[in-house]
Amino acid sequence: MNQHVLDHAELWIGDGRVLDGHIVIGDGHIKKLGRGRYVGDLAVTDLGGAPLSPGMIDSMVLGGFNKSILRDDPLQIAHDYLRIGVTGCLFCGGMLPWDELYTEGQKIRQSMVGHQLDTARVLGIYPEGPFEHPDLTGASLRDYALPPSKENVQRVLEDFGDIVPLINISPGTEGDVEAVRMLCAANKVVSMAHSDVDAKRVLACVDAGITVIGHIWDNNSGRIGDSGVQQPTIEHVALTDHRVRFIHMLCDGVHVHPILVNLVLRCRGTQAICLVTDAIIRAGCPDGPYWNDDGRRFTKSGNIGRTDKGHLCGSALLLPDHFRNFVKFTGTPPHEAIRVVTHNPAASLNMDDQIGLIKTGLTADLVAWDDRLRVCRVWRAGQEVNHVSDFAEIEMD
Repeated sequence: MNQHVLDHAELWIGDGRVLDGHIVIGDGHIKKLGRGRYVGDLAVTDLGGAPLSPGMIDSMVLGGFNKSILRDDPLQIAHDYLRIGVTGCLFCGGMLPWDELYTEGQKIRQSMVGHQLDTARVLGIYPEGPFEHPDLTGASLRDYALPPSKENVQRVLEDFGDIVPLINISPGTEGDVEAVRMLCAANKVVSMAHSDVDAKRVLACVDAGITVIGHIWDNNSGRIGDSGVQQPTIEHVALTDHRVRFIHMLCDGVHVHPILVNLVLRCRGTQAICLVTDAIIRAGCPDGPYWNDDGRRFTKSGNIGRTDKGHLCGSALLLPDHFRNFVKFTGTPPHEAIRVVTHNPAASLNMDDQIGLIKTGLTADLVAWDDRLRVCRVWRAGQEVNHVSDFAEIEMD
């Protein structure tokens, strides 16, 4: 067995723990981790005390680096993501005609075949659409929203079931509760987003098996009851009901205000938060126009994408920047905060037995950081990645 050692590291385990130690890697997996310096005969890479964490996992990628999963090869996008320390990507199927959503699924399925060590691991497709409430699709086209009927859910399972770890059902759509039950019976993780329905209906969906809220505070307009009184909706359920195990959240500073980021943290702690990017095609590129997969022309401006009417349409920041923002907004120590981009996303997809932690037996997807929280080295299944580049639009003080 060909083994080697990453030595003299500050190990950010991924679950909040930190220790000074080393990792023995073999056959692409973590064989052993220990405290202190390594003593033995294996080949050693001395990290000079640098922090070493699990690789980051982005659970909501629409594209990036001027490429889209519909028009381009998903492996090319995954290759670019690996260079910034994102070792796992879940591609997001948006609101598109069914034939185009089917094409996306076919391309993603092909990209999951084999073990590509020069790309991020492709984790599958997340159908955020088509089961969104047609009045709350945000920047997406409502034309392609479908009710989560038994027939439509069955169609998703038949066409994409083998590559879907996570799927959205918007509470308040016709057939929502039965759809959640049907998907849970098929061993899918079900999320909720794009809904402003009352808490009673949300709780019925949670009773049926929803365990994730997607991009909290976005595309959920809230409810005002009698005499202008604020009424609870999906965010309030997610903050108070621990059956909603994971809260997916953008942290670009625009989609979710820093005060709301801190509110989520205070209500649920780091163990429930998963940062996602909702990354647009133009993420990782200079500001400028781009063509969305649905044919419309949008613009990257600063950290976000905007429609021609100025509405938000996804983040243009990549996951390392969302992580740095989370640390800046909340003051959480990085070794604790790292779980919101590593272990938590893996657990929210039921993949934490493979990735997301520095733990014996798990895949050796790893990231080394510098003292400004920039990604400086990356390993995919124990193999070091060439030409790492963080971009770092968000700088730490």
